[in-house]
Amino acid sequence: MSSVIDDLRQDHANIAKLLDTLEDQVRLFEAGEVPDYDLLERIVDYFLDYPASVHHPKEDLVLAKLRARDPVGAEAVGDLGAEHEEIAVETRRFAATLEELLQEAEMPRDAFPRAVRDFVDREREHMNMEDSRFLPVAEQALTQADWDDVAQEFQEQEDPVFGRLAQERFATLREYLSL
Repeated sequence: MSSVIDDLRQDHANIAKLLDTLEDQVRLFEAGEVPDYDLLERIVDYFLDYPASVHHPKEDLVLAKLRARDPVGAEAVGDLGAEHEEIAVETRRFAATLEELLQEAEMPRDAFPRAVRDFVDREREHMNMEDSRFLPVAEQALTQADWDDVAQEFQEQEDPVFGRLAQERFATLREYLSL
């Protein structure tokens, strides 16, 4: 098996770190302290970028191969593509809420913490489903050639925060995470 499945699991672990960071920042906000707004913006930038452009398309390709190899197993996973679309919408909604907060738009004090918790809960629920249902089924059903095809398709894509060639715009986030 190729490293694709390991990469997807590592992405989930990395995303979990970012979700933990969001929760840390919202606790500061709720305690009346000032969260690190630059850090929050970088996290939102990451979620608008990497999962939507690399991680989810990679999973979608794995699912397409799974449908060809094991239609019953793929059916048990559900409509992963629709979930990815919903997550993209929710991510944009969360980004808009953060932008409103940064622009000092009038909003109830609990609107931002609620938006963070809704986003974090949805992300964790989605990753848990993938880790418990999708990835194990794919791991069992796909051939080495399938994994090689997926790896080839995404060979030039690297995580902009956690990858070897991390992007400068995420320096604050990398520093916070001690990467």
